[in-house]
Amino acid sequence: MLSIVLFAICVGLSSQQLPHGHELTQMVDYGFSLTDTDKNGIISLQELSTAYSIGDFDGDGQISFAEYMKVTNQTEAMARPMFNAYDTDGDGMLPLDHMAEYLHLMDKNGDGRVDKNEYEHYTVKLIQCVYSDHGHGSHGHAASCVTQH
Repeated sequence: MLSIVLFAICVGLSSQQLPHGHELTQMVDYGFSLTDTDKNGIISLQELSTAYSIGDFDGDGQISFAEYMKVTNQTEAMARPMFNAYDTDGDGMLPLDHMAEYLHLMDKNGDGRVDKNEYEHYTVKLIQCVYSDHGHGSHGHAASCVTQH
């Protein structure tokens, strides 16, 4: 569930429309800079886990849709497709213990580190896939978007 915090940043918090092109890239880059707390140009597993755990308000190790809505400050129509992409088992919860898996998905060169280019590539493609017709995000079938980018 990599993009709980990142999605809120990337979509522009309470926007009803997704940004495109350069504007989307800039928002994703901003999300990278917020997640890269030590400012070394690399997102570590610890940094990703910390960013994600911000949304676990009840401390149960999972993000519910209600918690996701609170963090992203989105309408349900905007938040549901991204949430559903990560809620692959459909239980309405996103477990915090999957951060290593998501870090691996972004790490295209396999060096165990996620730099800005890898992060940008994965996140932009993910958002575009989830909210496009081919990602079927509006129909709740966007889980394939998480792993295909």
